[in-house]
Amino acid sequence: MSPALYTPTQISAYLTRLAIPASSQKTSITSLDPDSALTYLALLQRHHLATIPFENLTLHYSPHHQITLHPDELYRKIIGDANGRGGYCMENNSLFGALLKSLGYEVYSAGGRVWTGETWTGWSHKINIVKIGPQKFHVDVGFGGPGPTTPMPLSSSPPSAPQPHISPATARLQWKNITGNTDSDQRLWVYEHKPTADADFTPVYCFTELEFLDNDYQIMNYFTSTSNKIFFTRMVMLDRKVMGEGGELVGSVSVNQDVLKKRINGAKELEIKFASEAERVGALEEYFGIKLTEAERDGIRGLPSEIK
Repeated sequence: MSPALYTPTQISAYLTRLAIPASSQKTSITSLDPDSALTYLALLQRHHLATIPFENLTLHYSPHHQITLHPDELYRKIIGDANGRGGYCMENNSLFGALLKSLGYEVYSAGGRVWTGETWTGWSHKINIVKIGPQKFHVDVGFGGPGPTTPMPLSSSPPSAPQPHISPATARLQWKNITGNTDSDQRLWVYEHKPTADADFTPVYCFTELEFLDNDYQIMNYFTSTSNKIFFTRMVMLDRKVMGEGGELVGSVSVNQDVLKKRINGAKELEIKFASEAERVGALEEYFGIKLTEAERDGIRGLPSEIK
């Protein structure tokens, strides 16, 4: 089930869904020089983060509570239905990887482990690695929260410089051994986030350059969508970035179970605590453009994530 190559019509619909101005839309990057290809990649990533939310609603608001990674179904759900939906990491990054490949980028995906604050999870995250000329870039549109907002070069010598994030935050990649490894010679890429200038960089997740295959994600997706030991199945989560007038990302709107927060340039502008399912469902439509069907709304009844 390799990523499908989308037709020019499908690519145009995807770019329109991303709210990219018609004058800036390109359905192929094969004629672009490396600098222009990187600039367009960064534009695609910013718009993806601002229009397609990181969300796990299917695990809570659906009759079946099952997530598919089939590229046709991902396109239908997120692009074709045009209902404001997104997905969690394996959904959003699978869809975005298929778009990039359809545009002519050289891209493959790799698995990541998330830092819990105490230890690393198993392989539970998916990222894309894009090669432009001789340089590889880490690209991710499926983490939410402190996840990356720009293509980040994989450069261990010299070490990668801090990259821009939503001000005042920055982010960086470190090529290093991780806690838990018994082999001190092992190295992985560790993505780190720094929320303010006077804060420390803290790990968010690590990943390998080893290419993961479709069957790897089938196994990963089964665990992350069914285990009662993972937060995805226990709580409703959404995150969508806010784009400023100049086209840069300036903030985010997020839902963490029964609380919605809006932050602009690191400052909290809005916080709403939901007292009922009706309030949360209404906020999904107001702040994310997601209008759930009656069958989807009924799907959460009896689940731990339901607001009683």
